[in-house]
Amino acid sequence: MSSSVAFAVGLATLIVAVIAVLVVRARRRRRSLKPVREPSAFVILEGNVWDACNVDDVREPWSRLATEPVRGFCGVTSGRHRIRTTTPAGEATLDFVIYPGEVLAWRLDAERVRWEPHDLDSETRSNLEAAPASSLDLAASTRPKLPGWLVHLRTTVGLASSRGGSSPRMSSTLSRTSPHDGIERVRKRLVKLVARAESDTIDPQGELLALARGLGESLIGRILTRRELRALVAPAREAASRLSAHGDTERAMHVVGLGLAVLPGDPELMVVAGCALATRGEADEAMRALNAALERDRCLEAEDVARAMRARMELKSRLGRSVRV
Repeated sequence: MSSSVAFAVGLATLIVAVIAVLVVRARRRRRSLKPVREPSAFVILEGNVWDACNVDDVREPWSRLATEPVRGFCGVTSGRHRIRTTTPAGEATLDFVIYPGEVLAWRLDAERVRWEPHDLDSETRSNLEAAPASSLDLAASTRPKLPGWLVHLRTTVGLASSRGGSSPRMSSTLSRTSPHDGIERVRKRLVKLVARAESDTIDPQGELLALARGLGESLIGRILTRRELRALVAPAREAASRLSAHGDTERAMHVVGLGLAVLPGDPELMVVAGCALATRGEADEAMRALNAALERDRCLEAEDVARAMRARMELKSRLGRSVRV
């Protein structure tokens, strides 16, 4: 009898241990499936005509959604976005990609119907960059008070969607249902375009560029994590770097163009573009690309920052300009 009891106790202990292991593994699996929480970003649009402004195909009475005259957005999800503002001279369109926690600023030149980069004052930029990841949560008690001239974009889009009749882009901005599949399809198609650009003749009819632009259109308003953005950039960046290293800067710039058609202004691609342009002797264009990349150095790896700074210093030395590190 005692042996039977001992056997039963041992079996029960083994069963409890197995159940405990299974529970721990299930909890770890649930944690790993949680969406990545990354800080939202800020977009400042000085001089914008807010009543005539669409953001990712969404138009709202933006000027009524802030306690002060509107200057921009907080709660901007990372990824690709499009601003369209109608002016008396035409429609000014701004396509850009933004990374988690970034602060990007432009000013509308209504006469020339275009957006120009805008330098924020250091105090405003510092305050916005100090905002924590909890800025997505408007009820967070520890969240610092943000300026009253900001409109929370994701919340506004969510309210617009709840009213019904939202566009596919608006729905994809809010939904993360199986997002990786769609992003992975875009990445694989871009890989094929880049491979064709590496091996075929230079695209005289712009076929590859048109296809890349189509891929980029599918990303507008989509929520992309930093990892997803870097994965999308990688095919064009790596191929262009290889081509440039072998002296084929023309094809390298063509490949960079495909990447920028998908993610306009991406800082990693701008580093590659700046270095390739410098090798080709197009100093002014190279300087603009490198400056644009280094202004967003928070999004770059240390190696890319160092590479861009070296290229810029060499250009300044070649042009006889003062070198400032």
